[in-house]
Amino acid sequence: MAHHIVFDLDGTLWDPMEMAAEAWRQGCHVYGIDETIITHDNLSKAFGHPIGELGEVMLPGVDPSIQSSVIDRVSLLEVQLIPLGLGTPYPDLHAVMEELALAHKLYICSNCQKGYIEAFLQTYSLEHLFSDTICAGDTGFGKGANLALLLTRNAIDDAVMVGDMDSDRNAAIENRIPFIHATYGFGEVHDGEMRIDSLMDLANRIRR
Repeated sequence: MAHHIVFDLDGTLWDPMEMAAEAWRQGCHVYGIDETIITHDNLSKAFGHPIGELGEVMLPGVDPSIQSSVIDRVSLLEVQLIPLGLGTPYPDLHAVMEELALAHKLYICSNCQKGYIEAFLQTYSLEHLFSDTICAGDTGFGKGANLALLLTRNAIDDAVMVGDMDSDRNAAIENRIPFIHATYGFGEVHDGEMRIDSLMDLANRIRR
């Protein structure tokens, strides 16, 4: 296993469904949008998309200017709601990250908004385990470009990407590093690369 492990966040380290649903519910309420437009299916599809692509996924048929306003409000709400304990870290998250950090350097590369990763790490007392993080909200770049920037600024030449979406796999391919598919997440990746069914599965594979 590579010395450096880069993780996606949503669908890889935790399930933010409860938190995101509440943020979207509140965001729709502010702008007078029927909250039933927010469905589990749409939320599942939204994770992994850059913020700029969420309008048509989450609010189909809503005026684009209203979509943008709701997304801005939701982005702020999510960062505020994470510390309240909404959302569910995947089983053994802290134990596995503690173990991996003993022999590997850990990173996060996500399509989320500014402040989201920091709120997650602080809420679950994980800040000390990750060497660096990067997200679309910080740079305005997509996942492939952000992964390249993360690798470059940390002088990394032996990394692996762990994620649940095709966007994670594509970023890994673009940067010529191996990809591990977290099958328990939100996305489907139809490829023959390494798959894990839990975070503990990843730790077990690395121990071998």
